[in-house]
Amino acid sequence: MFKLFKSDRLAKAFKAIDADDLTKLQKHLQKLEPEEINQPVSDDTAPLAEVCIHKQAPKALKLVLNFGANPDQTSHTDKTLTLPELSLRQEKSLPLLTALYTAGAKTDPTPLMQQCFDHCSEQELMLHLSVLLQYGGQLDDELVHKALASDQLPLIHFIINSGASCPDDIDQHNYPEETLNYAKKCWDDQKIRAMFLS
Repeated sequence: MFKLFKSDRLAKAFKAIDADDLTKLQKHLQKLEPEEINQPVSDDTAPLAEVCIHKQAPKALKLVLNFGANPDQTSHTDKTLTLPELSLRQEKSLPLLTALYTAGAKTDPTPLMQQCFDHCSEQELMLHLSVLLQYGGQLDDELVHKALASDQLPLIHFIINSGASCPDDIDQHNYPEETLNYAKKCWDDQKIRAMFLS
């Protein structure tokens, strides 16, 4: 399908991303201003950073961000999402999110942490939460309830040891007794450790 590119330089950068050619991409990015990098490649093609996300290309995304792409842009294809939110929905979400936050993304990571429960596999969930915690995500009661509802004991252990407080309404939910007892033991252990450290 024919695309009417906004500029020849943008077209070349787009084609380098498409071909997964980082050397050519860097060469083309050096000729672009940040304003140009942040505009759509064509009327029906997103800006370069979003193209990298859709292509599952975290290394290319890192390069595009280094040359001035806005890590908090609104998605061209789904105006309800920022680039970090869009990244979370991709197969290579972890390196894509890491690239965006390393580049200074300001999108609040706390809601993203809650969305991880919907978009991440059980094996990847803790890694995603860990990265988002690193960039300022908060362990609120809603997140604790999601962890308890998941019935994943290693995840519950991780959340509590990362500083999550026990929600006041914890006993009002019908969590399995074994899960609830395990969580309460983790919080008790945390209190004991805190006493020894004080």
